[in-house]
Amino acid sequence: MAKTQIGPRRRADGSTKYGDWFAELIGDPAYRSGDFCAMGLLWCAWRTDQVLALGGVHREWAWVPSWWRHWQDAGRSTQRPARGRIAFFDFNSTGDPEHVGAVLQDNGNGSIITIEFNTLNGWCAIRGRRLADVLGFGDPEWQGRRVTVVAGGDSCWRG
Repeated sequence: MAKTQIGPRRRADGSTKYGDWFAELIGDPAYRSGDFCAMGLLWCAWRTDQVLALGGVHREWAWVPSWWRHWQDAGRSTQRPARGRIAFFDFNSTGDPEHVGAVLQDNGNGSIITIEFNTLNGWCAIRGRRLADVLGFGDPEWQGRRVTVVAGGDSCWRG
């Protein structure tokens, strides 16, 4: 699902469809134009009926350090990259993550390939990243079934 979102995502007014969805869901319009790295991943999981694998949708998850603590508290954090895990990036080495993405591939050489929202000035993009920039990984319990997503439109609401 995330791969279908690749490209520019931030609107001219600073809002995104992920922020719109998150703001509506939690009842706070301030999130419409917020940083959307976590909200984009949660939106994709919601669209594919996998949001519980990411811990559900909570206001706190939009703030990446809070979402990281959820994984630690749930005993689902790890230092090992693997496809489908959530990478928590600490680029400035503070001990708190400031960005998040989903692992597509562990290259086995100290680098990973991720898909990230709110990167490259408002895009969703596939990125190559150094493991040295990762604080840790959330390890979702993905459901075993694949969910068919109906193509068409750009709405995040189901009919």
